[in-house]
Amino acid sequence: MRFVFLTSLLLLTGCFSYVGSDKDMHYAAGALTQHYVTKHTGSPVTGCLAAVGLGMAKEAVDSRFGGVVDRYDAVATAGGCSFAVEW
Repeated sequence: MRFVFLTSLLLLTGCFSYVGSDKDMHYAAGALTQHYVTKHTGSPVTGCLAAVGLGMAKEAVDSRFGGVVDRYDAVATAGGCSFAVEW
């Protein structure tokens, strides 16, 4: 779980800015989170909820510490769960 947190943090803070646009990084972080949580819990719903929670948490941090709050960032992160989910 620590790996997912650190990787998501790096993706969301722009440390990998060469990857693409901000929304692309949010989408990738959501897909990574969904895949990792689903792999460890066996539940795609839990993985998708983790991606949604990650997006909301990142926007909460932005609002608390003076970052730019963009609801579409949270939507892009949550949308990443659709990439790897197998219903």
